[in-house]
Amino acid sequence: MIQFFGTAAAGQALARRKPPCPDCGQVLKPWGHACERTVRDLGGALLTVRPDRARCAGCHVTHVMPDAGLLPRRAYAAGLIGQALVGAVRGSGHRRIAGDLGVPAGTVRGWLRGARQSAVGLRVTAIRVIAASGHDVPARWPPGELGFALENLGAAVSITASRHGVQHARPWALVNVLTGGKLLNMSPAG
Repeated sequence: MIQFFGTAAAGQALARRKPPCPDCGQVLKPWGHACERTVRDLGGALLTVRPDRARCAGCHVTHVMPDAGLLPRRAYAAGLIGQALVGAVRGSGHRRIAGDLGVPAGTVRGWLRGARQSAVGLRVTAIRVIAASGHDVPARWPPGELGFALENLGAAVSITASRHGVQHARPWALVNVLTGGKLLNMSPAG
């Protein structure tokens, strides 16, 4: 999945034929739009999105070009899901987090389960970004594997934002880009 920090940025890059195919590396060409969907963001705001679709000139596979703040096949924005994960690391249960965010408890429980199962992969991804930049891995160790993963992702986001001049980008959008859209379903490192 290829992600951009906004729908307009994705459209511009696609029009200039800049993004490479994630499968084969050939050039992507505009190929219409994906289905329109409504996504809930922080504060209960509803966003209606219709991302561009691209087709590879080489392998002919089509790809959706979503905004970086959106996780694939989720009805909630990455920032809202991220708030739930932070709440869990701080000790809140899924019912309390759900009430605070206005999201069904079962949905939050599923996010927490997915993120906890992905925690090792998330941590490894973040440590790779940190190590590649020459920085030290954070010394603070929050409780639990998920807390450790989020601490490292926060450091990786900070480094990435300053290194690439995208300090204006939403932090959870950067996390989503660093994890390839797999915040809740990253494979364990191996």
